[in-house]
Amino acid sequence: MGKNKWTVFARKIDAVSNWFGKIFSYLVLPLTALIVFEVITRRFFNAPTIWTFELSNFLFGSHFMLVAAYGLLYKAHVSIDLVSMRFSRQTQEKFQLFCYFTMFFPFVLTILYHGIIFAKDAWAMGETSWSVWGPPLYPIKTVIPVTAFLLLFQGISEVIKKFIFLKTGEVL
Repeated sequence: MGKNKWTVFARKIDAVSNWFGKIFSYLVLPLTALIVFEVITRRFFNAPTIWTFELSNFLFGSHFMLVAAYGLLYKAHVSIDLVSMRFSRQTQEKFQLFCYFTMFFPFVLTILYHGIIFAKDAWAMGETSWSVWGPPLYPIKTVIPVTAFLLLFQGISEVIKKFIFLKTGEVL
């Protein structure tokens, strides 16, 4: 693949991360409605539910995780660059590449590997929650490998963009 094909590939990954981020950002709407519903039923009707707390955790966890690649795309994750910000852009990009290969990819690949096993086992046994409500846990556990997969591909896109910058000076 030439530089142009790598650029196209990185932009396609970015488009997927952008799409998933926008879609799953809307999980805050049912989450907000659910919390308002619980507050009203609990405070005004003295009729709390047994399911809203757990469902709100599922929605928040899914929202938080499924927009992670979107956050990586738009540089929204925490970054400590007190030292590296003093270096040239070239050195910063090389340092970030080092960090991607020594920390990010090993972490994401570990989460992906164990997340697949975790989700597969939950689906195989039809795992449910220990709570009185007892909803199935396998859908929420599937979010873990899906998130890791999305992060892995967005990380690949970020690395491609860094290599392109180091080779051509072009910022994608």
